[in-house]
Amino acid sequence: MKICLINNLYPPFNRGGAERVLENQIKELLAQGHDVFVITSRPLRLSSPKIGPASPNRGEEVPSAKAGEGYREEPKQIYRFYPLNLISYYHLSKLPAILRAIWRVFDTFNLHSYFKIKKILRAEKPDIVYIHNLTGIGLLMPRLIEKLKIKYIQTMHDVVAVRPSGLLMLDQEPENILIKIWARFNRWLYSSPDEVHFPSKWLMDYYSTHNFFPNSKKEVARNFPVPTVDLLFNKKLKSPDQITFLYVGQIESHKGILFLIKTLNELRIKNYELWVAGAGSTLSQAKELAKNNPRIKFLGYQPPEKIQEYFQQADYTIVPSLCYENSPTVIFESLAAGVPVIATNIGGIPELVRVGENGYLFKPSDKKELLDILEKLTKST
Repeated sequence: MKICLINNLYPPFNRGGAERVLENQIKELLAQGHDVFVITSRPLRLSSPKIGPASPNRGEEVPSAKAGEGYREEPKQIYRFYPLNLISYYHLSKLPAILRAIWRVFDTFNLHSYFKIKKILRAEKPDIVYIHNLTGIGLLMPRLIEKLKIKYIQTMHDVVAVRPSGLLMLDQEPENILIKIWARFNRWLYSSPDEVHFPSKWLMDYYSTHNFFPNSKKEVARNFPVPTVDLLFNKKLKSPDQITFLYVGQIESHKGILFLIKTLNELRIKNYELWVAGAGSTLSQAKELAKNNPRIKFLGYQPPEKIQEYFQQADYTIVPSLCYENSPTVIFESLAAGVPVIATNIGGIPELVRVGENGYLFKPSDKKELLDILEKLTKST
């Protein structure tokens, strides 16, 4: 069976969990013997030698290496093109807020993407199209696939169809008129795919509450299997005289890293270290908050294989998000590595973290509750 997967980013131009999910899905489909190809966006000029030479030609199709010949197992064809806009989605954060708003209007009605992908789909004639994230590649894709009468399966990774930023922050749940208009318009754009997959029940319920996908088959499809081992039973620390906490993710305020550092600065017991792996716009602010706390170590961005090494050395992973997370990849990775998780009780996180078995939960932004957990753990060393 020929299968097409569409996502706004694909390695080496990747940012988060959605790209990891996409890679795993591709590997599974290839292992099952399917003929798989990918459609994705790219910056105007390619800079990575892993995907071919730089080219000024917009809309260039860049074939990937065949499985076994490249730096990772990939489909035999990856169509990468630059959707005409002010800037690529990969570099969107460089624009000021007003230009990002203009960018989003062009992105929503991106006819260049529409006709480019239409040409590819007509040439390839896939049996199924799986769509992941569309921001940056054009929101007209669901209507295009419906028009071409191809089976269409949509995976939702966040709340972007209701909130343009893709973020739902704690205490910012009420929706203004602009958000309601955006959601109503997206209900029409997304229409009713044949199937819609949600990595968490929370996200499925969120979209159902907003009346999305009325005629679609909807199901919860976990991004990765959740280990069922009781990780806290006879828990032993990697070092007898120190407890090591690990944070992996974007260094952004909505991820709770600044809140975590402020909390640790008040922790009375000092036999711990926090390793912070990641990069982001608030990195300098995070370092400033931690400048008088030598127990907080900044590791910078780390590749997946290196992160696995840090999991092997960590006692607990902390996920202190202040936004409604759907299904954080770092939790799956931590649990798979046998490392319990301390996380906020928000969004889809409680579906993954079982208190007393594989981790602890605390109320978002509740410093006292987090301190109680951390002090209990550090006292046990």
